[in-house]
Amino acid sequence: MISSALARVIDNLSRSATPEALSESQRQVDEQLCLWADRAQSHQKEGEQTIRELLRVVEDAAQSTGTRDEKYGREIAALSERLRATVGIDSLPVIRRSISESATALNTCAAKMADEGRESVRRLTAEITEYQTRLQASERRALVDPLTGISNRRGFEERLEACVAAGQPFSLLLADLNNFKAANDTHGHLVGDEILRQFAGELKAQFRPDDAVGRWGGDEFVALIVGPAKEAGLRADRVRHWALGDYKITLDGKTTVVKVSASLGTVTWNGTESGQELFARADREMYLDKESFRNSDQPVALARA
Repeated sequence: MISSALARVIDNLSRSATPEALSESQRQVDEQLCLWADRAQSHQKEGEQTIRELLRVVEDAAQSTGTRDEKYGREIAALSERLRATVGIDSLPVIRRSISESATALNTCAAKMADEGRESVRRLTAEITEYQTRLQASERRALVDPLTGISNRRGFEERLEACVAAGQPFSLLLADLNNFKAANDTHGHLVGDEILRQFAGELKAQFRPDDAVGRWGGDEFVALIVGPAKEAGLRADRVRHWALGDYKITLDGKTTVVKVSASLGTVTWNGTESGQELFARADREMYLDKESFRNSDQPVALARA
């Protein structure tokens, strides 16, 4: 340390004040002062270099931030320009002040970008959630028969294939309304549509939540019964007893009483056949039942109340 070296010179002078001692002391003092000047200059350069390197880091960060959001491009460009101008300044206090102001401006800009980014993410998340909700609702509607509110053919086929893939025992019931065309021809399609709606509700009421009920098309309805074959027999009996009979249809103040009957075909999955093969068997059983109905000569009864 220079203070220690100078202390030794003073100590030497206190012991001997000869011309030779004075000359040597002067030489030592000049040497220490030169060393001190060199060290001071070196420290000054190191400090300036450190600050200039810090300036470049802040400038790079500012430029990087600016490229991420065009909205703040002008503000970031001005900040970068101020930083580039600062590099040429020799005054350390001015450089420090410029760095502080630039860092504050950069933090403010970044905070604004972060806030707006969070708001953009929030809006985007809300929009995605809304779109997902709409998509799910649309998908549900695509699987529902718009007239009766129960599953349509597409929806029922998906459930049928899922049961086949699961390999669990189940049965299929196919119901075809008898002489339905007569009701349409006699009283019009509005009455016919109401018959379909009411029958769909009554049919669904005869099955459990785990079962599936759908409209196959026209006046044909299907039901999937989970469990052993005896369960299918019980459900078919309930349909015949509770879902068939007199229906009162009121339109425009007029009530039409329609006696609704249906031919049923009930089959149990054999564990190997496809959904289409199972449906074909149910269809054959249903037509056998319909032949019996036709041979009994029981047309649908229509009456005005």
